[in-house]
Amino acid sequence: MPADTPIINPRDPVFVSYRHSDGLPIAAELTWLLRAAGIPVWRDVDDLPPGDTDARLQQAIDEGISGAVIVVTPEIADSRVVREIEAPRLLALHRSSAQFALGIVNSVRTLESKVDYEAPDRLLGLIEPELKGVDQSDTSREGLTAMTRKMLWHRIAAVRPEIKAEGRELRVSVQTRNTPQVYDRTDADLDVRVRPSRHEKLPSAAGLRDLADTARFLPDTVTRAGARGIRVEGGAHLSVAVALGAVIPSTRIGPMTVVDGRGDVWKSTTEAQMFNPQRLHLERRAEAVRPAPADRPAEVAVYIDLQFPRSDTAFDRFLGDRERDLCDWIHLVPPVDGLLDVEDAGNIAAEAAARLRELSMANRNAHVLLMVRGPFAVAVLIGRLTNTLRMTTYEFDQSEVDGRDFVGPRYEPVLVARASTPAGAIEQVLVVDS
Repeated sequence: MPADTPIINPRDPVFVSYRHSDGLPIAAELTWLLRAAGIPVWRDVDDLPPGDTDARLQQAIDEGISGAVIVVTPEIADSRVVREIEAPRLLALHRSSAQFALGIVNSVRTLESKVDYEAPDRLLGLIEPELKGVDQSDTSREGLTAMTRKMLWHRIAAVRPEIKAEGRELRVSVQTRNTPQVYDRTDADLDVRVRPSRHEKLPSAAGLRDLADTARFLPDTVTRAGARGIRVEGGAHLSVAVALGAVIPSTRIGPMTVVDGRGDVWKSTTEAQMFNPQRLHLERRAEAVRPAPADRPAEVAVYIDLQFPRSDTAFDRFLGDRERDLCDWIHLVPPVDGLLDVEDAGNIAAEAAARLRELSMANRNAHVLLMVRGPFAVAVLIGRLTNTLRMTTYEFDQSEVDGRDFVGPRYEPVLVARASTPAGAIEQVLVVDS
C-alpha cells in the first residue's frame, strides 16, 4: 500500500454533501434511509459543532469517513463549499482508496426527462469527467433506496474478510428511541437508527417507513457478510422488535443472539414448538369462539405478558373495544412469577410462536393482533419464528391526548408484518405521526 493511501475504516460514517438551497429535503431523506439501513451519517445540520462553515466541514471529513454521497441539484454550481472544499476532497479519497465508497444522487434531468449523468462533472466544474462513471441514482424514493442499498453492500464487502476470518455473527446495533446523529454509533457492523418520534410512547411513522424500505436488505446482508448468524444489540419499541425478528426469520438466517441494554445474552431456537413442561401458561381465553367471517379476513388476538407484576388494564380495554370483531383470543403468562430465565429465552419465544400459529390456523389462518409486554430480546426472538403468519403489532401507550378526556392505558396498532415476503417483512405502517 502506498504511503499516501488513506486507511478507511468501513464502520466510519458516510458524509452527505449537498447544496442547502435546493438539496436539503433530498439530503434529509437520504440520511434517514442510510441510518435505517445501519449506516451512520455525517450531515451538517445534525452532527457538526458551531463554528466556521469551512472548518466544520473539514473537521467532519478529517475525523474519519468511510464514504460519501454527493447530492447533485441545479444550484450546487453556486455552492463554493461543495465545489471547492467537499467535492475535491471526496474525489481525492475516492481516487486513492478502493475502500472509499462514493455515490451520487442526481436530480438534474435532460430535455428527454432522463437523469443527466454528465451534470455532476459540469456543475462541479470538473475539467476531466470523473463523476460520470460513479454510481448514480435519481432522487425519487426508489432512487434514494437504491443508493442506500449500494452503500450498504459496499460496507458489508469491506467488513466481510474480518467476519469470515473470525467466524462470527453479523453484529447489528438497533435503537428506535435515540435521536440519531453521528456520535450515536457503536463498533457494530451496522448501527440501525430511525427518525425520532415526537410521541411520548409510539415510534415515528416516517421512521418506520424508512425501516420498511431498508430492513428487507438485512437477510441478504447476513449472507453477503459470510456471517454464521446475527447478533442484535440495543433496544426498540416492542412492536418494532417483533417486526425486526420477522425481518430475520429462522427459515433464512440460522442462529440469532440478542444482547439487551444490561448485557444479558438471549439466544434463539430454530423453530416454533411446544414444550413439556410448558413455558407459558394460558391465563385467559375467549369464552366463545366465533366462526371466521366469509367476507373479510379472520382476526385473533394474543397478549403475551412476560413481566411481573402483571398489567392487564390496557389489554382489557382492547378487548372491550375489539372483542366482538375477533374469532378468538388468548392471554399468555409465564407459569411462575418473577424474572424470566435468560437461558430459557429461546424456548419461551418458540412456545409463544407455536401458540400464535396454533391459534391462527385454528381460525382459517387468521390475522394475528399481537401485544407483547416483556423484554425487547424475547419480542425479537418471537418475531423471527412467525413464518407464514400475518400480524399487526401493537404498542402500549398511556400518554394523554390533547383536547380529550382522560384516555388511560391502551394498546395502539403500529405496523403489519409478515416474515419471508419478497417485498419485505414490514408490509404496512399503521401508526400516525403526531
